[in-house]
Amino acid sequence: MEFDSLFLILLPIIFAAGWFARFFDLKENKYVSAGETQTLYKGLDLLLNNKPDQAIGSLVNLAKIDPDTVELHFSLGSLFRKRGDYARAVKIHNHLSRRADLPKTVRARAMYELGKDYLKAGILDRAENSFRELSDMQTPYKTEAVRQLVDIYESEKDWLKAIDEAHILESISGETFPARISHLFCELSTEALNQKNLDQARKYLENAISADRRNKRALIMLGNMLKSEGDLSGAVSAWRKVGQISPKYQTFTVKPIVDALMEEGKKEDAIRFLESVAETSDNNDEIEIVADLVAKIEGVPKALEIIKRHMKTEMSLVLFLKLMELRLTQTPDDKSLKELYKLMKLQVEKTARYKCTKCGFVTRKFQWQCPGCRNWDSFPPVRSEDPFRK
Repeated sequence: MEFDSLFLILLPIIFAAGWFARFFDLKENKYVSAGETQTLYKGLDLLLNNKPDQAIGSLVNLAKIDPDTVELHFSLGSLFRKRGDYARAVKIHNHLSRRADLPKTVRARAMYELGKDYLKAGILDRAENSFRELSDMQTPYKTEAVRQLVDIYESEKDWLKAIDEAHILESISGETFPARISHLFCELSTEALNQKNLDQARKYLENAISADRRNKRALIMLGNMLKSEGDLSGAVSAWRKVGQISPKYQTFTVKPIVDALMEEGKKEDAIRFLESVAETSDNNDEIEIVADLVAKIEGVPKALEIIKRHMKTEMSLVLFLKLMELRLTQTPDDKSLKELYKLMKLQVEKTARYKCTKCGFVTRKFQWQCPGCRNWDSFPPVRSEDPFRK
């Protein structure tokens, strides 16, 4: 297994610095035994020669010889965790966290590392217990412990606890998390809707908007809720705000707005709205939706004009596929066009993906939270046609 080169460089430096500082400390023993020195040098030599398995054995022996080498214990614990040997990492950090002779800050650090061991091992309940205990202590690790608790509750979909911890994190860190808290309320609202609890869903959605009035997701959900209640005008108003806040997110509201306007009998308003979007948008996914709607309301020729105009400025597989689809409605017996359409559709399905701007995670379906790095709002609302290019 390859190790991070920086880690391998720093680890022996830490060992050596600590050891030689101990060597010259006149308040301690006057000398370091030859056996201990030989063990240290052997471990450092193995590390520098990229033999981490043998190095660990040597350094573990050194830790047993001198139990006061706290930094060595921490370094070994981190090394074990990095290698996926969580049992030994837990043993080391648990031992340090329970040593009454160590300063409080050192024991708090050990408890924090212990929580990270459990987290990496996927033992969330024990990780939660470690961070929860640490969050009740006044130490430099309190803030980070609460931050970890928010992440754990999010991953467990315990949205209410995540919100509570996020508020605590705001109070002790001085940071604010309006978008994150708003999304957590959106999750609660979605759950309530799935359970047919409409009153509770509305309350959670109101909390989401109160936490962050610029949350596009909350406004989209509000529009959906208002439409289900028969308030088409209110729904259109909520959806229009999404495009005003962030034009790219209008991709998700173009069709609902047009459908609502048509349902209200406002065809001319719907046409004007589509013309406006077609003129101002540079989002290929949005233009694809506009072309579909224009074809239904004004006819295929008008929709083809829109696509051709946009393809003059930027070639797009998504728009080319839509162009062929519309052409097939005009010439349904064109076998060559049908075959080309099938091939192009397969290509678009293979390549068009939403891509996280934080970690590069790609997915077919748009996500408000990245499954990879767990960041919110990290997916642009437009598919990349070459998502694997760095």
